Amino acid sequence: DLERFVYVDQQVQHMYVFERGVLVRDLLCSTGLPTPTTYTEAWEGYIGKYWGTFFAFGTYQDDAWYLYPSLGSILVHSLPYTEEDGYRTYQGREFLGVQPSSHGCIRLAPEDAGWFTRWNPEGAYMVITDPYLEHWQ
Repeated sequence: DLERFVYVDQQVQHMYVFERGVLVRDLLCSTGLPTPTTYTEAWEGYIGKYWGTFFAFGTYQDDAWYLYPSLGSILVHSLPYTEEDGYRTYQGREFLGVQPSSHGCIRLAPEDAGWFTRWNPEGAYMVITDPYLEHWQ
């Protein structure tokens, strides 16, 4: 019944994007590491404002969208990267669709994060499943 819907399945590390009940994208993602302070909580709500690029944990992240507060802000964003001489070195691509690797945010490949931003998810309803901590520990 929803115009736009996003479903994050933490057991398989995929983000599914729907329009009017039709799957339009299946994106590999990586959620929070299974520790008490970094796991991605199960959550339902509306995707918030666009944050763009931000700096945290010594790296930059692009195409960030606000989801909810936790020990910090939980966002959907591109892979973290460092930049030297105009060249970006992305971190953690090998974990996308494989296992959790973030501090709680939902990471996407840079090209998928760019698509997500062009799709303009603000106001879309999102469900994030159980973190399956025992599975990932």
